[in-house]
Amino acid sequence: MARIRKKGMFIGLAIVLVIAVVAVGYMEKERLGMGETADAADSTAAMDSVSVAEGADKSDDEDKDDKDKEPPPVPVEVAEVERREISSYYVTTATLEPERKVDILAKIAEEVEQIKVEEGDLVKQGQLLCRLDDDAQRVALEEAKINQAQSKSEFERIESMFEQNLISEKEYLDAKYQYELAVNKYEAAAVRYEYTRIRAPFDGVITERLVDEGEHVNIGTRLFVLADTHPLQLTMYLPEGEIKSIRTGQMVHIISDANPDMQFTGEVIRLAPEVDQRTGTIKVTAQTRGDGIPGSFVRVRIVTDTRPSTLTIPRRGVVADAGERYVFIAEADTVRRLEVFVGYEDEGYAEILEGLELGDSVVVAGVGGVRTGTKIKIIGRPEDDKEAVADTVQN
Repeated sequence: MARIRKKGMFIGLAIVLVIAVVAVGYMEKERLGMGETADAADSTAAMDSVSVAEGADKSDDEDKDDKDKEPPPVPVEVAEVERREISSYYVTTATLEPERKVDILAKIAEEVEQIKVEEGDLVKQGQLLCRLDDDAQRVALEEAKINQAQSKSEFERIESMFEQNLISEKEYLDAKYQYELAVNKYEAAAVRYEYTRIRAPFDGVITERLVDEGEHVNIGTRLFVLADTHPLQLTMYLPEGEIKSIRTGQMVHIISDANPDMQFTGEVIRLAPEVDQRTGTIKVTAQTRGDGIPGSFVRVRIVTDTRPSTLTIPRRGVVADAGERYVFIAEADTVRRLEVFVGYEDEGYAEILEGLELGDSVVVAGVGGVRTGTKIKIIGRPEDDKEAVADTVQN
């Protein structure tokens, strides 16, 4: 019995020992597992730090590349300094006026029976414009015609008798007087009859019609306004100092203020012989060589001097800033700002007195996008057009 209890105790102790060993081993295993996890976490964190550092370095490199990268060249158009003729002008304003303009008036009091023309119609000298009622004038003319015929017959009879010494000289002179009186009355009746026919006194255009058919007009009533518009004239008042360069026959350039596309020329035909003391100007009259509209407001340029061969560039290439005038001169693939001195200018070109030489290339389009040192790409040249066509064909 005692042996059995000792054996049981021995077996129990053995079991406890085994359980303790297993427990210790499990705890060690757990410890080792947590260390590996921590090491893995530390390794992951280190890798993340490296990645962040590498990303930061890469971003800094990209920013540096963006800063170092040059902007694209600015497209510009250039023109070479050339020799050409250029003139100076005196510019003023004026109104186109007909050379002749008249009011056509009624010469008798009658009713307007028929109107033959309207405003804007071109008419010839002697052309019928309108007709007034002519009944009374026609009757008077017929009566005067009959009286003239009777007086003529009677005078011829008296004259024959006088030649034969059958009547006295007094009777002859009385008959002659009556005949001449009848002739005058007939001619006066013919004139009054013709007053019922309103005709154009010269070639021109009807600018106003002031009456209607059926209207009764009195002597002196305005019927039409007739203007001779070929050629038109314009009157200018120039300062006394400018007259020394103006002469008769000198050409003028005329531009319509309402329609700048309407341009024509003219010439100076008269210079007033004295200065207006109130304004200090001299009246200058010019005559047009082209079509225009009477009453139009126009701008007039008078050539005061011409230089036949001088250095010029397109005006759009000249920049003005704070009283200074400058250009951008193209040099290889960049530009350089250069001050210039400008002389005469016209609508397209400017004379360069100082700053440029013949053949220099000047930026004339794209000026607003460049400054000294700006990289440029020249466009608009014939060779550029050829290259563009070749690229299109290849593509």
